[in-house]
Amino acid sequence: MKKKMIIFKRTFYVLCIMCFLLLVSTTIILAISGLSSNQISSAAPKTPVQSSIVADSSKSTDSTPDTPKPSNSTPVPQSITISAVGDIMLHQGNLNSAYDSKSKKYDFSGFFEYVKPYLSSSDLTIANFETVTAGADIKYRSFPLFNSPDSILQALSGTGVDILSTANNHCLDWGVNGLTRTIQKISEYKMVNIGSSVNGKDKYVIKDVNGIKLGILSYSQFFNGHEAKLSSTDKAKYLSTLTESKIQNDIKEVKAKGADTVIAVLHWGNEYIRTPSTYQTNLSKKVLSWGADIILGSHPHVVQKSEIVKVNGKNKFVIYSMGNFISGYRRTDKAKRLNKVYTEDGVIVTLKLEKDYKGGINIKDVTYIPTWVDMYSSKNKTVYKILPVPSPDVNASYINSRNKSYVKQSYNNTMSIMAKFNGK
Repeated sequence: MKKKMIIFKRTFYVLCIMCFLLLVSTTIILAISGLSSNQISSAAPKTPVQSSIVADSSKSTDSTPDTPKPSNSTPVPQSITISAVGDIMLHQGNLNSAYDSKSKKYDFSGFFEYVKPYLSSSDLTIANFETVTAGADIKYRSFPLFNSPDSILQALSGTGVDILSTANNHCLDWGVNGLTRTIQKISEYKMVNIGSSVNGKDKYVIKDVNGIKLGILSYSQFFNGHEAKLSSTDKAKYLSTLTESKIQNDIKEVKAKGADTVIAVLHWGNEYIRTPSTYQTNLSKKVLSWGADIILGSHPHVVQKSEIVKVNGKNKFVIYSMGNFISGYRRTDKAKRLNKVYTEDGVIVTLKLEKDYKGGINIKDVTYIPTWVDMYSSKNKTVYKILPVPSPDVNASYINSRNKSYVKQSYNNTMSIMAKFNGK
């Protein structure tokens, strides 16, 4: 009997333990299965909202409050930097400086030694080529009819320039032949021409830079009267004349071809005047309202102000004149012209553009590097150097007791009229 009681107790204990384990496991299973569908959906990505937006094509994702926002896994927006400089002119002093009497060749690369790091580091660099390369059969010369050696193009390409505008008042200095040869040589040196044409085509370019398509247009207000020698057909074929209807139509055209953003290079305004004319300010408002995002100005040979302009809540940018990048203008020369001091100044404008996750292009930053053209004598020869001035008290190998005050003055001249960009 005692033995039976022991067996009974042991059996009872085992059954109790089994019942307890069964109860615990049942509770866990019920707890897991008892999660509501709302709880499950809140723990998962909100794909139902996305699918409802896609299914209802009558709703704009821009105005729908449930438009999905970029998550931590959203790729970093694409961004590029674009640099631009002003007038490239070669006066007689520049030509003499670049000439090597032993080799009988011209080498302009030294002019750009100190600015090369700035231009070559940008994704795209644009400049105004205010001369022609009409060939050695015509004597190389300066104002009033410029003709420069092909090696200036080699130097610019090696410095990091990608696009040259030939829409300016000196592009016809040696007629259509001089203009078309210049365009051909620009291409040979792996750069792109804008603003003029050899065949009536390709006056503008749509260039894909790291996934952002830039429509880059160029026009000139002046041709020094040389255009009068051309028929109306040839004017339309070779030149890009600054007219409102032409600009408006071209902006529509490049946008229809897929340009994400539009840059207009305008050769306009009054020479040697530091303030933009009413014509410039009025036209800039129109060009930006037509769809251009950036206006880069040249022709006055002095730096004019820049502006950040809001159009429909979007930041747009205009600089009315970027001054002289390289020239032979000096404050000490004998020419009678206004503002001679400022003709030694230029500016490198660098814009950072960013494509957001919706595909829109935004100006994220604008920076300026003032430049000053130094001229001095070395080994009985005149030397020209474009000096970048990132700060008024820049400490660099090219700054010395002779030029320090001029460099500081140049910085202040330029930065005092540059618009600050705050990103808002």
